[in-house]
Amino acid sequence: MNIKAIDINNLTTEEVENLYSINCHITDKYGLLKRFKNASEYQNSFLSMIATSNDELFLIEDNATTCGILSFVKSADWSGKEQYKLTIYICDPTPTKPIIDCLSQLIDNKLQQHEELAIITYNNELDGLIKKYPHKVNLKANAYTLTKKDIDIGMINNALATYQSNNNDLRMVYTDIISEEYIKQYCNLFMETQEDMTDVKEAGFVRYALTPEKQRQINESNAKRNFAHHCYMIFNSNNEMIAKTNVSVNNNNPQFPYQFMIGVKQQYRGRGLGRWLYAAMYKKLFEEVAFEKVLVMHHPENKHMINISAWVGYKLSYFETTILLSHHKQSLQ
Repeated sequence: MNIKAIDINNLTTEEVENLYSINCHITDKYGLLKRFKNASEYQNSFLSMIATSNDELFLIEDNATTCGILSFVKSADWSGKEQYKLTIYICDPTPTKPIIDCLSQLIDNKLQQHEELAIITYNNELDGLIKKYPHKVNLKANAYTLTKKDIDIGMINNALATYQSNNNDLRMVYTDIISEEYIKQYCNLFMETQEDMTDVKEAGFVRYALTPEKQRQINESNAKRNFAHHCYMIFNSNNEMIAKTNVSVNNNNPQFPYQFMIGVKQQYRGRGLGRWLYAAMYKKLFEEVAFEKVLVMHHPENKHMINISAWVGYKLSYFETTILLSHHKQSLQ
């Protein structure tokens, strides 16, 4: 059993096909989104990014059999701090001791080089290995997906009418960009509702600081990449934004939209505003976007949002954890 680095710049057609086949197997095992239709898409969309950076790709091999694939990248966390991330995918149903030993050796080597490391694992299958190291949980997330055929548009339309009638003191607004008209209130509500997310309870959670300037940069990035930011907002009679929900759609390839950061001010909770927002959003997506599956991530203890997502048709796909490891205990204290 050994871990082998892949030379992305010198792959043969057969090697690309083999890597794509491994990717398909892993996608099926974990229930991940099937983002690549063939080996060519896999090479052009994923492998090419690694080939033009300092990122690395590794295979765990037992003789000629591939037992896992690892990606090692340098990227920024939500605060903008750069960190090294190792994402681990295991081909076998359960990681064996030789696989664990190989992973431990690689992690030890990377920690010697970089002192700290973010490890991304799935379905808790590497908990035993992680416990060997001083660590903090950065993020825990249940990943849920919603297919278009699972949306009950009749139920959605009825819910829209009901929640509108029950909340006639409020108004809902749709936008596809967080413009200057909304940007300050949007950022303030984002920061306020982030404070009581269940994610915050994790010792290694990093808060995302959203400012109007940062949102303007996001707007510019979305425009350059041809991404749509679908946002529904709810305002009270004083024109104060009191709730919002967001979905990002890649207009070049709208297969897999991403639902993120639904939030309702505390004093307005219990009025069904989350379902009202979801009903409006998924009516729009159902009618206007040629998507395959929408992805949303919820902390496992965020029962309220998990129930709302299930109400609209989301189903659990996998569990993902990001864990911060340290070579020195004091660096995580």
